Amino acid sequence: MPERTHVVDGVDWTALTRDPRVASGVPAALHALWSDDEFPRRSAYNFLARALAHQGERTPISVAAVPFLIDVLVDPAAGDRFGAAQLLRMIAIGEEDYWLVEHPDGADRTAGEQWNPEAYAAVRAYVPAFLSALATTDPAVRLHTAHLLAWFPEERDTVVPALARVVAYEPGEHAEVAAVAAVAAVLAGGTAADTGLAQALELRRGGPVPTERWASAIALTRMTGWPSRPVLEQLYECLLEAADPVPNWPYLDGDMATLAALTLSRLDPSLAGERVDQLVTRLRRTRPGQDRATLIGALVDAAFPQRGARLPLLTDIQMAAVRALIEADAWDDGPYVVSLLAAAGLPADGPPRF
Repeated sequence: MPERTHVVDGVDWTALTRDPRVASGVPAALHALWSDDEFPRRSAYNFLARALAHQGERTPISVAAVPFLIDVLVDPAAGDRFGAAQLLRMIAIGEEDYWLVEHPDGADRTAGEQWNPEAYAAVRAYVPAFLSALATTDPAVRLHTAHLLAWFPEERDTVVPALARVVAYEPGEHAEVAAVAAVAAVLAGGTAADTGLAQALELRRGGPVPTERWASAIALTRMTGWPSRPVLEQLYECLLEAADPVPNWPYLDGDMATLAALTLSRLDPSLAGERVDQLVTRLRRTRPGQDRATLIGALVDAAFPQRGARLPLLTDIQMAAVRALIEADAWDDGPYVVSLLAAAGLPADGPPRF
């Protein structure tokens, strides 16, 4: 136990919150993180997640807890160190869904509803400690530390090369760590100019583990905005085949398919033909009765990004999509799929006649 832990009881926690249960519970939980017993440690992490970042809300008590969580993360003698990394990420950015769905940049980022500058700065100050944690022997700590580092683009000059090394050199038996680091490197500001990262991603894209292939495709697409045909195929493979949840995938609580969809939604409109071609091919391999809602929704998004289809004025790309939907009897797939089609401007009462 690090020397600073005794300082926990020297903090006036009651001055940082109006909730007496939180004021007494936070220091008790911080002490419990050092227990030799797994149950009180896990209970403490659960309590702290609710007390320090419930529904993305951070308060002064969240900021005050940061140094003590750092102690846990960096000490090899501590148990469940990955939990400290998870808590620090929650304190820094709040609810991750907001950042991945809205992807605010620049001034929009700091003005966002999930932004808490004091909490973010308190965690960001320890980026050097996080970089050291990437070298730990515990793969769970490496994985969740990589996830944490995704959210500090201001530190990209040190963070991106460190994550690129994880992508390049993480052993194959822990490919999921490299997968998390791949996406983290791009979220932290990695670009196509980071040639070491780009090369490592290309190698991982040919790896034996689906998660590392899909993560590399997501990262390469976000880096360039112009994926090659093989990368695009892997993105759609992820969209349609990723389990829910994907094991050891912390983004969006394991929902890798949604991260692929969010990545695809940001592609340049000029790539719509490639996307529609991919999805039409996949739709033709299905049959009525299968769960095809995600596939049909992706096809509609690609062909009708502005919604409001005007049937007499469809483009060639849109006509190809509509013909595939008719051939697949998509209107027989139930109310939800019909609502997707109607939202694009297609008839809700059955396939159009041309």
